[in-house]
Amino acid sequence: MGEVRFMISEAAKQVHVESHVLRYWEEELELVIGRTEMGHRYYTEDDIQLFCCIKKLKDAGMHFKGLKASHSGIKINQT
Repeated sequence: MGEVRFMISEAAKQVHVESHVLRYWEEELELVIGRTEMGHRYYTEDDIQLFCCIKKLKDAGMHFKGLKASHSGIKINQT
């Protein structure tokens, strides 16, 4: 079996944010998120874990400038 993929609405529920927040974070942090053949975003469990970490850091008061520096060494595995 392949990896589990989640659509944006499912991923947003798991991270406890709205869908537009995931899109915003993706753009601001220049994250590479997989797309289906139809161009729809899909999220892996690793992506969701990363977004949960981002949310914790944002909730703790970190700004995007700090987040960009923090995630620069993180590679998102997309197949």
